Amino acid sequence: MHYHIVLTQRCNLSCIYCGATVEPELMPVNLELSTEELNSFFEKDKEPPVIAFYGGEPLLEVEKIEQIMDNIPAKAFMIQTNGTLLKRLKPQHISKFHSILISIDGRKEITDYYRGKGTYERALNGARYALENGFKGDLIARMTASEKSDIFEEVIHLINLKKPQFTHVHWQLDAMWDDEMYTRWKDFPGWLYDNYIPGISNLVKYWIKNIEEKHKILGIAPFKGIMHTLLSGEKVELRCGAGIDFFSITTDGRITVCPIPPSIDFAVVGHVKTSSPKDLPYKVTLDEPCLSCEERHVCGGRCLYTNKTKLWGEEGFNMVCDATKHLIRELRKKRPTIEKFIKEGIFKITDFKYPIIPNGVEIIP
Repeated sequence: MHYHIVLTQRCNLSCIYCGATVEPELMPVNLELSTEELNSFFEKDKEPPVIAFYGGEPLLEVEKIEQIMDNIPAKAFMIQTNGTLLKRLKPQHISKFHSILISIDGRKEITDYYRGKGTYERALNGARYALENGFKGDLIARMTASEKSDIFEEVIHLINLKKPQFTHVHWQLDAMWDDEMYTRWKDFPGWLYDNYIPGISNLVKYWIKNIEEKHKILGIAPFKGIMHTLLSGEKVELRCGAGIDFFSITTDGRITVCPIPPSIDFAVVGHVKTSSPKDLPYKVTLDEPCLSCEERHVCGGRCLYTNKTKLWGEEGFNMVCDATKHLIRELRKKRPTIEKFIKEGIFKITDFKYPIIPNGVEIIP
């Protein structure tokens, strides 16, 4: 089982699409559970957990991170961070991370616009510090794609950086988190159909060109994960695992199906002090239209939260589905090319499998 532990609501940044909002009425600002209480819950499972530190900005609670890493046996440790405070971690803890996900939105001007001036360089400096101090795991650029983003330019910029060199890039769309489409967007349909969808087509071409000419599989996480499904024929459920084998632990110990506000009616499925891991899966499941979609077992359902809430209504929901289906179609067109290389022994199907263990990456943006 994979758990995001929310260490704090606080953040040292104030990004446009988040605002570093602290809402103590939803849950305590900082984690109130002891390491012993967490461990007692995890010990009820037959296998050790995958633990991901989450916030706010989790590195504002670096002492709690160290306590958990030093005292709770885990299959793997991960962290989702803006990267600016990574120097607070000691090398002995950095070296224990399986994955570090750094929130960075692409080029400097885009990242700094959404996350604050100087954030781009501070995030990259944090990544360099991790690599120079024992981290040998999966260094992931975790993008938010919003109205000023050019998906092709942002992904290409990050995947081609050398110092630091990200092993994977993934992104989530800044869509359907607000009650109204135009809370931040001026023209979401225009951006989606005129910028994002053509950009995905160009990005797939770039990815395939590297495979054909250099025999190099760039770590564009959505492409690898979807292509593996197309090659293997394996049917997938929610790729993030929300409500299946992925859960979030709030600062007061409630267990939710993902790191969404525990005030959402369907979100809470248990409590660390009263629940057992075996009782959590499948308490919350997908609804239509995902159940009847022809791409359900390639997409997996995209997002349990947006499937349940549909905050932008059917119109907004369907537009995002259009983008997902376009991404799958573009990769399906390239499957014969990759199958040819596999037949020739240049690649194996498993070369495209990602993630190997759950790590919080959105395969379906």
